[in-house]
Amino acid sequence: MSIAQLTSEQQAVVAHRQGHARVIAVAGAGKTSTLTHFIRARLSEGVPARRMLVLMYNKAAQEDFQRRLEALCKAEPGLSGSLPQVRTFHSLGLRIYDSLVGMGALPQRQGKILGDGEAEGVVWRLLQDIADDDTRQDILSQRRKWVEPAMAFIDLVKAGLSPAADVLETLDYPPECRIYTELFYRFEDWRKSQQRISYADMIYDPVMCLRAHPELADRFGGHMQWTLVDEYQDINETQQALLTMLWGGRGHVVVIGDPDQTIYEFRGSKPEFIVSRFAQEFGEVTTYQLPHTFRYGHALSLCANHLIYHNREREAVTGLSHTSTPDTRVKLHRVRNEAAFAMKVIRDALEQDETNSIAVVNRIWAMSAAVELGLLKENIPYRFDHSRSVLEAWELRIFWLLLEMAAGQFSERSERNREDCWLHILTTPFPKVRRALLEQIARKMAGVTSRYGEALLAALPEDISKWQRQQIEVRAQVISMAELTDPKGWRLLKEYSELTELEDGIRDNAFSAQQSDDRIQTIRAFLSYARSTDMSAIELYHHWRALLQKVKEQKASSDQRVTLTSAHKSKGREWDLVIIPGLNGQYFPYHPEGEFTTPADVASERRLLYVSMTRARKALHLLAPETPDKPIRDCAERELASVFERELGVARAQDIVEAASQKADELILHSRDGALPHWLPDYLAHLNIPDIPLRFEGAEAESKGIKRPGGIIDRKYEDAGQLRRVLHETLGEGVLVSEDKDYLKVRFNKESRVRTLARDVAMDKIRLL
Repeated sequence: MSIAQLTSEQQAVVAHRQGHARVIAVAGAGKTSTLTHFIRARLSEGVPARRMLVLMYNKAAQEDFQRRLEALCKAEPGLSGSLPQVRTFHSLGLRIYDSLVGMGALPQRQGKILGDGEAEGVVWRLLQDIADDDTRQDILSQRRKWVEPAMAFIDLVKAGLSPAADVLETLDYPPECRIYTELFYRFEDWRKSQQRISYADMIYDPVMCLRAHPELADRFGGHMQWTLVDEYQDINETQQALLTMLWGGRGHVVVIGDPDQTIYEFRGSKPEFIVSRFAQEFGEVTTYQLPHTFRYGHALSLCANHLIYHNREREAVTGLSHTSTPDTRVKLHRVRNEAAFAMKVIRDALEQDETNSIAVVNRIWAMSAAVELGLLKENIPYRFDHSRSVLEAWELRIFWLLLEMAAGQFSERSERNREDCWLHILTTPFPKVRRALLEQIARKMAGVTSRYGEALLAALPEDISKWQRQQIEVRAQVISMAELTDPKGWRLLKEYSELTELEDGIRDNAFSAQQSDDRIQTIRAFLSYARSTDMSAIELYHHWRALLQKVKEQKASSDQRVTLTSAHKSKGREWDLVIIPGLNGQYFPYHPEGEFTTPADVASERRLLYVSMTRARKALHLLAPETPDKPIRDCAERELASVFERELGVARAQDIVEAASQKADELILHSRDGALPHWLPDYLAHLNIPDIPLRFEGAEAESKGIKRPGGIIDRKYEDAGQLRRVLHETLGEGVLVSEDKDYLKVRFNKESRVRTLARDVAMDKIRLL
């Protein structure tokens, strides 16, 4: 692409020659083309390559940028031999770390980079050392429940500059999590004693060292004439500190990104860095906008704008589809079985061969389970952006063991392996029996090679309580059923789930609502699949093995036009056709309500949907629930409409695009899609229909208040001195304890604790009494 092919906005960025700059680029705006042309322009003007530094967010982006920069500069004599450094933040941090080692400011690092697998074992041991007796038993029996969030907490502390105790306070965790502060410092003591560093430490250690020794920071700062940062919305506090040190008060810094695509808050990212902090810390800054997307058409741009303009902490930039973009179709489907419908869309697209790539983008990973099983069943090749297939999920291991016993294959395992398997059976779900006793029973059972149900009953000690005995007896009952009768596979697994209250056990022993939702949805998807096969337990066991072999073949296949991914992993990518299931009250926005979770951030959830939908080039399919026949109060959250559905304005976008294409005499916009947005006239002008007569039906009614199912609630209501009684569609009656512009705090009659509800979502489901 020549510079003449760039938009006027892109050319303005390329022509920037003095001072700091902030570039706000919508999804698909051609950031890489703009930055590579900027670099070539500065090199052509005589800026030495060694005085320029480009920082990227990850290795894949860095490699892609390097290739494209080399290709662009190759055509201009004298430039291709000397190009600036293109680095990730982590590789630059590691280079500075090693320099500080040479200065004697940091200790020499030993061994390979500390990975999660090794660190988890250390964290688990340290948690046991710190905890009291009761908590220690829970940590021993529920390793994942404690270790996963503990690892996330350690990384979150290292994403910022605050002490661990201050970070913990922001998470609103229950009292038993206070041990995480001590855990952090003990883990750091262990790490330093072993002279090890993790990926987070590549940046964290140098930044903390340079903050403690500012005289050393001067040696690393002020060497670059131009420092360019891509995906700046993903930056966290430690990366920002490193960038400030590198600048050192000399040279120019150019950052490019999109606050509407800030979705890594769990890693410490915040929209405020690109919206306000950059200018606050670097002084006078020139702001540019890249509003044109080259990825998708007007219907999708209109929906994306309708949605994201509801966020407050953002730039007032309106995404505009470039004239070169395809005519992207946006469809909202109301379906009962989302997996079956997604499979139909995939089959139709593959048969018609209209698309080269298809993605199913899920809010949580478990939502992909049913679709993956469908793809395996129909031999459709796919790519899975997760470390494991649904068939390899930890939560399905108990089912695998039951089917293995039914098929007479369990005895083929080694005795040591059988002991581990028995411990898994005895603790899934955890029966509130001391782990030491369960380990004792597992050791006894390891030597048994047949009649497992009977042997398990015989292995029970006499001194356990009647209730504890019953918890294990039901497992023995199902195991005997598996061994002796070869029942239908789905019936065997369903019997185990119901008798052991497997789902309740998962909820009780999960650290967060998302963790339990992931596991429960995976279990339900497999049970539904097992029932659809109607195979016996033995047949289902061999079928499962065959499916696992297919999974291995899929991973090696080059034909992977279908991708199963998550909202977070979809960022930075694009597909011809995108399917987004779960546009309902449970998943978009996703509101975890477990005791170890923080209140939902609706703005963050809105950004996740915005990122997910703007991955599409030719077609976007949004899957929403059917309108239920039963009263709303009797519905599960996933059967309720998402608050985002109305915000998207799909019908309005379709009306506008159709009016533009048909050159209609009049454009009628309905209040069903909300008030008329202030940015819409500019978009109509972009469509070359600024003068079309526009009629907005229902505008007067909308201006008087916010209509809700139970009446009108005035957002400006304030009465802190009196508790107001409220009625929630699914949670029942309660009292409004307090509220602010973002959240309502409500104590419902059937619960002792106070729930924090996101105002934007709660206002659709709650009314004053």
